Amino acid sequence: MSNKWGCILIMFGVIFQQVGRAQSIIDPKVKEIIQQSFQTNKGLRLKNYEIDKANLEAEGVKANKLPHVSATGLYGFMYNNGSLDIPTLNLPVLNLGLFEGATDFNLRSQAAYAGVSIRQVIFSGLQIPNGERALQEKARAQGYLAEAGKEGMAKEITATFDQLMLLNEVDKLIVDSERRLKKEQEKVNKAIENGLAIPYDRDKLKLALLELEEKKVELAGNRALLVKKIQQETDLSASVVEEVLYNLSPIYLSDVPTGVEERSELKALDASSKAYAYLYKKEKGASLPTVFAFGSASYLNLHNTNLTIKDKPIVGDIDLSTNHLRGRPNLMVGVGLRWDIFKGGEHRNKVKQVQLDQAINETKLLDATEKLNLLLDKNKVSYTTSNQKLKVGDQQVKVAQNNLEMASKQYEAGLIDVTELLATENEWYKVHLNFYSHVLQQRAVALELLHTSGKLLQTIYE
Repeated sequence: MSNKWGCILIMFGVIFQQVGRAQSIIDPKVKEIIQQSFQTNKGLRLKNYEIDKANLEAEGVKANKLPHVSATGLYGFMYNNGSLDIPTLNLPVLNLGLFEGATDFNLRSQAAYAGVSIRQVIFSGLQIPNGERALQEKARAQGYLAEAGKEGMAKEITATFDQLMLLNEVDKLIVDSERRLKKEQEKVNKAIENGLAIPYDRDKLKLALLELEEKKVELAGNRALLVKKIQQETDLSASVVEEVLYNLSPIYLSDVPTGVEERSELKALDASSKAYAYLYKKEKGASLPTVFAFGSASYLNLHNTNLTIKDKPIVGDIDLSTNHLRGRPNLMVGVGLRWDIFKGGEHRNKVKQVQLDQAINETKLLDATEKLNLLLDKNKVSYTTSNQKLKVGDQQVKVAQNNLEMASKQYEAGLIDVTELLATENEWYKVHLNFYSHVLQQRAVALELLHTSGKLLQTIYE
């Protein structure tokens, strides 16, 4: 009874293990490596800098709504000669007219000034809020482009690891063929010693083993190149890359994508459309006046002032020197208005430029949507075709395995010679290699299908 329950538990364990594997589109270790590469990739880092820059620009525009406070301090020396013409003051008693004609004067003074002023925009024609929102949408668009870069990286790294796993499967095929051929070689050597075989059979087997050695050398070179490529994309050491091992199995999607709405590039273009819409409103608002409130408090001190009025009748030069002239505090509050009525058509040109940018972006969005939908249809057909090829390839593998087993028995029975045995062995190798090539192609098509629909990145974080 206990054995029965033990068998049942083992069966359920195997079933759950297979389900878990089937649900994992990308190997967990590869997912981890991809996520780490997002943090170290220089291209993504530059895109994140651009996002941060756009967000800071938006914060800078938002700051224009806040009061601007400034402080000023001055100290200097003034010297000037001038003339002053004021109405004549007649003195009938003295029969004299004061300030008759222009009066020359000389002024020398030292001046000290300190003040604080504040200015705040009350109405800007909605340029500030629209400019802020335009930059926020620009940052969102750049964020989506960064996500698109991540999807491209994920697809490339996964495909390279799949190629590395294909080489592992090929290595297994070579080991299996080599094991069988060496076994037959031992039999042939014994048969030659007993006079039951000729050296020709031994040489044919030796040639087949040398061909396998050649494939091993080629395999090692291809593996080294793939490891280097992954190192370049992930900044990992060769030992870490070579530790990644998983079965190269087909990717069967439970839900085949039917749309491209999740594609990051389309989201970026949509965010750009919103950014241009806000930018258009901002430029239109530039034709309206800007209203602002202002205020200031200052201190002024004119000291050691020498003011001389020259050549006055009777009295001659008049000295009006002072120790100081102080103003403390000098207060001012009010509301101001600034309106650019005409700037040589600059405002009109900017509005037209934004309209052209909107038209260009809208055209790009329509074109990209059309091309991605066409690519999605193509990839769906390729995915279906690849699955059908796998079914045919699976049958070919079974037939090739049966043929190899039958040829081995016939060779042992003396019904076929070594040439026919090697031909069957070579056919077995080609069929298996072709099957794993179909698996690699099917995985590439499935990943491309997820990438086209914009759903590849979410599988990395599952």
